[in-house]
Amino acid sequence: MPTARLDRRTRRARTEGADAREALLRAAAEVFAEHGFRHASIDEVAARAGYSKGAVYWHFAGKDELFLALVSERIDAPTREMIDLLSSAPPDRDMAPEASRRFTELMREQRDLLLLDQEYWSRAVRDEKLRRRYAKRRAQLRRELGEALAARMRHLGAPPLDLPAEDVATIVMSLGIGLTQQKLIEPDAVPDDLLGEAVALVYRGLVARAEDR
Repeated sequence: MPTARLDRRTRRARTEGADAREALLRAAAEVFAEHGFRHASIDEVAARAGYSKGAVYWHFAGKDELFLALVSERIDAPTREMIDLLSSAPPDRDMAPEASRRFTELMREQRDLLLLDQEYWSRAVRDEKLRRRYAKRRAQLRRELGEALAARMRHLGAPPLDLPAEDVATIVMSLGIGLTQQKLIEPDAVPDDLLGEAVALVYRGLVARAEDR
């Protein structure tokens, strides 16, 4: 296992480094959107941000890590906010409209990055190393969502389901991914409230099946 790099910079240098990291992520978002992941270069990201190529490698091991950091902070972070809200919201708060609102917001604000995520997924399917990294990211989100769904069901007083919460999370995530793909190519086919409605239908179906046992 590689030894962790010791950061000997001053506090001011660390603050400047945080600014540089954010500038590099913004530049990467632009460059990836313009050229796609495959043809985007570290050199252009550095030049666009106004930093040296070495600055990129100080913060990121390479293009893959740069891209995954971008996805983590622009896509996964808002998703985790929704997961946290789901686990803590009071029972009388209808989460279906909230899920739809955040889905629509993500589609509007991060469309280019969602397209890039689809491109990266197609590479990861064919590359074992990338596949493991991509699957690890998805698995972590799935576990967190499963825990939040279990908490939400307890808050709502739902009967015990015959499906593990993490499996329910897989269904919900797959709905989100599928609707994202469809909306990217045919926006009018996916109304803004469709994700929330679909999740609500899944939940009601699971509860009805549990109550019939």
